[in-house]
Amino acid sequence: MSLKQRVNKYLLEQPLFRERKNKDRGLVNILIEKYPTLATIQKEILVDMVKDYNSMDRSWRQTLEHSPQLRGSDYEDKVILEQEKMLSLGYGVGHSQDIKTLKNIT
Repeated sequence: MSLKQRVNKYLLEQPLFRERKNKDRGLVNILIEKYPTLATIQKEILVDMVKDYNSMDRSWRQTLEHSPQLRGSDYEDKVILEQEKMLSLGYGVGHSQDIKTLKNIT
């Protein structure tokens, strides 16, 4: 089961997870299910770690967006990597452009 499917399933099973205030705790529950050894760590520590991770990830993205000189050498590969992923997921070439065109028609 993909991570997206796990999150969707948990949203269906646990109505409290639908609340923003419970998002990080719910994600920790999903991670504990996937990685049982995490259950040995106090849940509040894991929730704090997830919050810190989300903040650092957001900061990393914003910094690279505003400071191109700090980007890694793979940053220019984004378009190619996106296209390869789309193909591996079964989408046809030009799928994104087709979606944009359809939106403009309606």
